[in-house]
Amino acid sequence: MASLLSGPILVVEDDPDIREALQGFLELQGYEVRVASHGREAVEHLTRGPRPALILLDMGLPIMDGHRLLTFRKQTDGFSEIPVVILSAGMAAMHPRDRALYASNYNVAAFIKKPADLQTLVEAVERHALRPLGTSAGAPA
Repeated sequence: MASLLSGPILVVEDDPDIREALQGFLELQGYEVRVASHGREAVEHLTRGPRPALILLDMGLPIMDGHRLLTFRKQTDGFSEIPVVILSAGMAAMHPRDRALYASNYNVAAFIKKPADLQTLVEAVERHALRPLGTSAGAPA
């Protein structure tokens, strides 16, 4: 069973098969999930609420790509502290130094290479998602 989070997980993925698979898997783990197929749709989720506990972000998105979404998040009060885990074959393949600089500049919690190992995905959610005050990663839902 999933730990209590401060909000849903926002999955931002343009491939409908991957998006639906991630949503279904995370819901089976007990998480509340919202989905967006591009960055502009993700911005709509962020601005209308509820505020996500974590964003799982593909970088190669139509309309508004992952980098532009991260820039929006960084520049908008109240959103910069929402943890982001990037799910991307390209970003995960970056040189570790470049990836660390990117993560530092955009406050990225983790990178997971696609196709994602499901255990790694669950561990990243448990490690990085925001929780209500007074709860911990091991607290039952």
